[in-house]
Amino acid sequence: MYKLIFTPLLLIFSLDFVADDDKVNIEAGQTWLLESKSNRLSISNSEVLFFFSSDAYNTYQARRFSDWDQFSIVDGRDLVRLNTGDKIKIIKPKHHKKIYEVMLLDGFEKNRTYFVITEDLLKDFVISEEKNTEI
Repeated sequence: MYKLIFTPLLLIFSLDFVADDDKVNIEAGQTWLLESKSNRLSISNSEVLFFFSSDAYNTYQARRFSDWDQFSIVDGRDLVRLNTGDKIKIIKPKHHKKIYEVMLLDGFEKNRTYFVITEDLLKDFVISEEKNTEI
């Protein structure tokens, strides 16, 4: 009887500890490098940053609930497409850390602030070893 009760609980708690170890600490001032394959000239093969935090959050909600009609209507002109190797600097979190405000450090639109979805940041970017002292 005890095995039926404690085995699922042990499994649930052990998975929770494993998940906590994989989390990356995202802090203001960190520089991240786009590692995934991306080409700013390709509509279908490019990673994006959003001009508005609400657009980023609505896209996050659409992914989460698989409801693209209700949540996400983003104009393509309100996106900045990135190339592989572009760097961003974390400024501050938004919407309960689901979205981050970032500054683009490369490309034509550099030194402007944009927004990135946290899932995309963790999936497609890596922390850069270089420290950026510029604002």
